[in-house]
Amino acid sequence: DRAAGRLELIEATARENLAEARALVAAFAPVGLSGATLVEALERLAARFTTETGVEVVVQLPPETTALSREHEVVILRVAQEALTNVRRHADAGAARVGLTVSDDGAAVLEVLDDGRGIDPARAEGFGLRGMRERVTATGGTLEVDAPATGGTLVRVRLGHAPTTEASP
Repeated sequence: DRAAGRLELIEATARENLAEARALVAAFAPVGLSGATLVEALERLAARFTTETGVEVVVQLPPETTALSREHEVVILRVAQEALTNVRRHADAGAARVGLTVSDDGAAVLEVLDDGRGIDPARAEGFGLRGMRERVTATGGTLEVDAPATGGTLVRVRLGHAPTTEASP
């Protein structure tokens, strides 16, 4: 009985802490989302990246993302930022694509694909990737890093109950 009571207390505390952490994430939205939609923030991110690096970034975004929670918007923007930072630092790419699909139930798939030197998925665990993975898994999502046969690196994030999609460069 005592052990069962302790387990209930542990579970309740964990649930409260998770709710508090999610509230903090939502409260401290990235500056890019202040006064802007996620689509606008991603378009600005891509344009700024192209201007700063000369790497052309094509964006494929839905017209709106109203089905997404603020928490998921924050995760998507942060992952896109970090993925493009990795393109800048490591890829030696000439072009990149940022794609987002959102279903009516709020499930989302973000893909950042570059045409650079690629990455060995078995060794894909630097500081940036680890941070992305932690951020995504904290919201119940998944993050995949792959080296498509066409070259480059693909970072794919699934949030909610997003269906499996195939990458297209």
